[in-house]
Amino acid sequence: MFKNIENFITQHYKKSAIVITVVFVISFLLRLYGLGSKDFWYDEMYSVLYSASPWSNWNAPLYWILLHFWVKIFGVSELSLRFPGMLFSFFTVPIVFLFAKELFNKKTAILATFFIGLSSFHLWYAQEARDYSMLLFFGTLSSYFLFLAAKKSSFKGWSWFVVASLIGIYTNYFFIFLIIAQAAYILHLTKFRVNRLWWLFLFIAGAFIFYLPRFMSKFNFLSGGFWIPKPNWQSLSITLQNYVLGYNGTLFLYTLLSFLIPVLFIILFLAVYKKREMRENVYFCSFLLFIPLSGDFLFSKLFFSVYLTRGLLLFSPYFYFLISFAVMESGKRIRMVLAVVLISIFSCGAYLYFCDYIYPSGEYRLGVHPKKPVRPVADFLDSNVKDGDLVAFANRSLMPGINFYSKRKFPQFYLFAPQVLSWDMRNPQVETPYRVPINKISGIQFKRIWVICMNWERNGKLNKNSNAVKQWLDINLKPLLSRELDGLWIYCYEKTTL
Repeated sequence: MFKNIENFITQHYKKSAIVITVVFVISFLLRLYGLGSKDFWYDEMYSVLYSASPWSNWNAPLYWILLHFWVKIFGVSELSLRFPGMLFSFFTVPIVFLFAKELFNKKTAILATFFIGLSSFHLWYAQEARDYSMLLFFGTLSSYFLFLAAKKSSFKGWSWFVVASLIGIYTNYFFIFLIIAQAAYILHLTKFRVNRLWWLFLFIAGAFIFYLPRFMSKFNFLSGGFWIPKPNWQSLSITLQNYVLGYNGTLFLYTLLSFLIPVLFIILFLAVYKKREMRENVYFCSFLLFIPLSGDFLFSKLFFSVYLTRGLLLFSPYFYFLISFAVMESGKRIRMVLAVVLISIFSCGAYLYFCDYIYPSGEYRLGVHPKKPVRPVADFLDSNVKDGDLVAFANRSLMPGINFYSKRKFPQFYLFAPQVLSWDMRNPQVETPYRVPINKISGIQFKRIWVICMNWERNGKLNKNSNAVKQWLDINLKPLLSRELDGLWIYCYEKTTL
């Protein structure tokens, strides 16, 4: 009898090992597939800039320092700059498995690992040369060490928690919200008594003082007004839906999630009520998910808005833990249905991500737009622009990319319509050498002007500023040429009497 039990356990563990290995392999291949295929987009161009001079910006410095030495070895290319983010995103996957296994059980851990491995939200930032995947990795690691240390009360665990937290807070400022949530959980755990554990959080805060002047310079700039709109109550729901589908869902899938997520939280509540031994672990995940989301939300409502879903990527693992636990604690038939439906939704998001589909509604992809291939535009300009011509843009986000990929350095201007002001043009009277109101280009010497406009939505329509600029040019200059290159429009005009 004992031999049969031993054989059953051995077979069970072998099957689990195969399943989790398959999940890890799929997660890695999804993150690697097409990693260097897309041209750099606007935010990534700043990564190229900061990698050359990591101390020249007011962001937290560690990712840029890493990138600085990385490019010295591997050079500057789409593949090389995105590779560190891909690795950080992938290495988060096994941490999520170990974390969920420690919190709940192996089946819940496998399901949560499926979710983060397939999530198009994570795929997006795994394949982007920005610091969000590094933030996610050290944030998850920090919380994992915190949970182990609180559970086993080991000095080694607390030491690793401090190290991971210090790296995290010097990677991205959104880590501050996680530190606040972790401190709140410790306060709850110690029954609202301040004890020696608080010295750890004071030490982390004290270590950040060295970079406080840079942080405050960015804080003061953002407090003057930024492009991020203030969130509404729907923003919280959209964030949870983004954790599943990223920016690549369809109306049907987002609508389905808007009903499915509340159902999962109801099941979670009932499971916690029945399984009291798991209550503390659910509290832990809830603290680390809802306190940062609500804290960011309230701060953005009361002061100035910093509510960006990509910054909230850091807190997504705790959402996966909670919904995985809810699925595994539901009835057997319901469990199978929920697991299949959720994995199917995650898989659809991943498929749509690789199809370059992006949901049209700006609320679901705030600050994100389709990554356009700008290299063909740069090549076209290199071949057609002549001496005396002017290159101008009706969308500021295109300028760094065209300048990077172009073999020639054109004099470039950003043309804007005074009636369509963006966040950095609050005072239209203030002009810079490159930023010119469209009705004042008469003062610039040129034979022909090449204007690059963007179609954000892949629906054949230009964005507001591009459309306003084009309308003015059509009336006041002589049109010579128009060319569309995958959603980027190039218009050429000849100067006439204005």
